[in-house]
Amino acid sequence: MPKKIDPLNKKLYSAITTMLTVSDVKAATAFYQKAFGFTKRGIMNGADGKAVHAELTHRGSTLMLGPEMPQMGSRSAKSVGASPSSLYLLTENVDKVVAKALKLGATSKGPVMDMFWGDRTGTVVDPDGYVWMVATHKAEPTPQEMQKRMKEQMNSQAAAAAGSGS
Repeated sequence: MPKKIDPLNKKLYSAITTMLTVSDVKAATAFYQKAFGFTKRGIMNGADGKAVHAELTHRGSTLMLGPEMPQMGSRSAKSVGASPSSLYLLTENVDKVVAKALKLGATSKGPVMDMFWGDRTGTVVDPDGYVWMVATHKAEPTPQEMQKRMKEQMNSQAAAAAGSGS
């Protein structure tokens, strides 16, 4: 009797898997492993020996990577000129992870700071142009506290922008 196949492949994947197009699959794999703590599940090479697919995992999530193929419409966020989405990565120590990502070639989109919803976050752009909001969960404010903190944070940011001439 043939083995029953799980059509959802739940052993390897959750309901949604992120797939990123990158300029160099092997370099991106190394960056995500070193900067964000992903584990390499595997890399598949094409006939020319270049990596055409990689799978990384992190706490039950899978991240797939594929190379740019402009002829097929596949380009990295860097090639397009912006990332139309961002990835939110929860970590134990946001300050440490952001510092490591910056050291490995990411660029900062602002300081690591405590946010009104209870997470301490820092946003970086990886070498392929993808935006990563890295966070550590620090507090669980009530909806009322969150509303108050949001107003305070927005007012503070507006005052800082006005003071800098932005």
